[in-house]
Amino acid sequence: MKERLVLLEMMGELFRRMHHLSPMAAKILSVLAIEGRTHGLTFEDLIERLKVSKSALSTNIHLLLDKELIYYETKEGKRRKYFKSFPFDKRFEGFLELIRYEKDFTMRFQQYMKAQNENEHLFTEERIHKLGLFLDYLNQIEHLTQDFLKKLKQEEISEKP
Repeated sequence: MKERLVLLEMMGELFRRMHHLSPMAAKILSVLAIEGRTHGLTFEDLIERLKVSKSALSTNIHLLLDKELIYYETKEGKRRKYFKSFPFDKRFEGFLELIRYEKDFTMRFQQYMKAQNENEHLFTEERIHKLGLFLDYLNQIEHLTQDFLKKLKQEEISEKP
């Protein structure tokens, strides 16, 4: 029980920092990631677990839905929504998109810097070189993340009967 609370706290802090969330939104996301992955949790389940007002929960649920960090399902014959956090692979697919965007921007900026230096020396060679190092880093992160996602998908396939 104590370890579960520590894990919820740590995961909440991770999500708060990573996604720039309020402490309450991060707490909701961590509860859904740890306890709601399989079947999801209802609004009432979350109120009970988090001991929070309906309005505070509702506000933060909408924020998490807007940020596409959670989703909900309904079950046939039931009116309730069952909230879940997105799977691990979706989180890293979003991360991969961000890395690719930053890589594209950085390559364009490096080209711009080199072009500007042909006429006027606005950027130091050291700065252009450091940008090249950063591009190398982004390439490595992109490849590592792609490999990780590929392994996750292979694991998922091998788990199916």
